[in-house]
Amino acid sequence: MFSERVQSRDGQRLATIQGVLSAAETLFHRQGFKATTVRQIAAAAGVSIGTVMAAGDKDSLLVAVMDRHISQLHRERQLPDAGFLAMKAGTDAEGMIAALVEPLLQLFADDLPLAREYGAILLRGSSGSAVFGELAASLKAEFEQVFRLFGLRAAQARNAATAVHLSYLGILLAWAGGACDQHQALTQLRTVVATILNPGGP
Repeated sequence: MFSERVQSRDGQRLATIQGVLSAAETLFHRQGFKATTVRQIAAAAGVSIGTVMAAGDKDSLLVAVMDRHISQLHRERQLPDAGFLAMKAGTDAEGMIAALVEPLLQLFADDLPLAREYGAILLRGSSGSAVFGELAASLKAEFEQVFRLFGLRAAQARNAATAVHLSYLGILLAWAGGACDQHQALTQLRTVVATILNPGGP
């Protein structure tokens, strides 16, 4: 009985947090990150300001919103009818890795000002993000699969995946900051992959 009550409370708390995140996301998209207040999020979610703050400040809420979408993209790629086949939009390693990254870039392209706020928060380090934890591990594992498919040994593939992931983060932040467009970001990443696989050039 006690464990059931605990599980019930945990379920309610999780539902409340998800409601706060959904309200925050709607307002962030509708009126922008800076214009949105915690009071407005609380009103939209039907909870108190204290409940919103318990879920996180504005920076933390935006990170959680973006991480939630990135997590969903990773989960969809792991479905039995998708899995590794989702990568095979290309016939070379560059194309496969670009196919893995493109949905993530499109997520940011859908609301570039919000993506820039997200990037700025990550750079400040004010809020922890799963992008540097479990989501990083998922993406690097996918990169590693590609490099193994194209002949690299396990340790080499792991190192290559790490290098590409670091390049991806740098390119992503540069793109969010306006240093390049989405097409240029993908081109730069493809160049990194090609250089790793063929360091001597053509």
